[in-house]
Amino acid sequence: MKGNTENAAGVQPEKKRGGKLVTAIAVIVSVIAALGIFLMVWYLGDRYDDFDARFRQEAAIPALDEGFIPQGLGNGSNDVQFISGYMNDGSPSRIYVLEDGQPTGYVTITLDDGSDFDGHMGGVASNGTSRVWVASGGKMYVLSYSQVMSTAEENGSVEVTSSWDAHCNASFCYYRSGYIYVGEFYRAGNYETDLEHRLTTPAGDENTAIILRFSGTTNTPSVPVRAYSITGQIQGMAMNEAGDRIILSQSYGLTNSHILTYSLDSSTAHDSDGLEIDGQDVDVYFLDSANLVADYEIPCMSEGMCSDGDRIYVLFESASVKYRPFVREKLEHIYSFRLRTTD
Repeated sequence: MKGNTENAAGVQPEKKRGGKLVTAIAVIVSVIAALGIFLMVWYLGDRYDDFDARFRQEAAIPALDEGFIPQGLGNGSNDVQFISGYMNDGSPSRIYVLEDGQPTGYVTITLDDGSDFDGHMGGVASNGTSRVWVASGGKMYVLSYSQVMSTAEENGSVEVTSSWDAHCNASFCYYRSGYIYVGEFYRAGNYETDLEHRLTTPAGDENTAIILRFSGTTNTPSVPVRAYSITGQIQGMAMNEAGDRIILSQSYGLTNSHILTYSLDSSTAHDSDGLEIDGQDVDVYFLDSANLVADYEIPCMSEGMCSDGDRIYVLFESASVKYRPFVREKLEHIYSFRLRTTD
């Protein structure tokens, strides 16, 4: 009897251990299966009907494998485009020059103190004849157009000809018809804007950032001539050929991007003294739900924009080495689209 009792006592723990092992394996298999389903849905499950139907692939974004992280997109003369961005390894930031969709080279920037600009280079814009603007950290940097074009062939550096206070966070910029537009990015917690730039619109929307319009005919404009109240997480802007639409690129992180189109005409709500900058009242136009005419949902990480009058061009940073392991759509090209006639 004693021997039988010891045998029973010895077998029982084996059964318990076996049961726990089966349970542990079942849990692990369930977790792996759930993770597999999540990854399948994450990478394959999303749809971009607007993007698939209306957007066309354009020029390849240069130097992605070298660690270039694209941010801004601007037009030059004829078929020239500029792409600005910073380097993943902290080396000097670059502006690439594309002619007919092909990169001719890049320039880096030498600041007034002789140092290389290696920070977060944001938007880029140009009037196509004399100036190239770069937006970064609340300042606008002005470069010679001819120097950028000639130096890019050697991958050389150009000196800043002037810089000025943008009166906002200066994350992106856009040039049109003698004006340089400078806008800021807002996200609660890590990309805050001035409290005076957060306005309640006539439609009741809580806008959190602004775009300022300056004269583009001088190297150092002082006070903006107009402001636009905008929503948060805006990375770039463009306008249509008629000038009665403002198009904004909205994105942050891995969520889908949005291309927001607003009408801009005599009926657009505005406030003649909505902002005070350097003691001067600035007229504010409100881009809100009352004049939002289109919202295209597209893949994540849309950045700067520009327009050649016929098409709107959009840049993405999703294929950069910094982000490509995590995103659904690794877009290695600029894309373009035309506004719908109803937009």
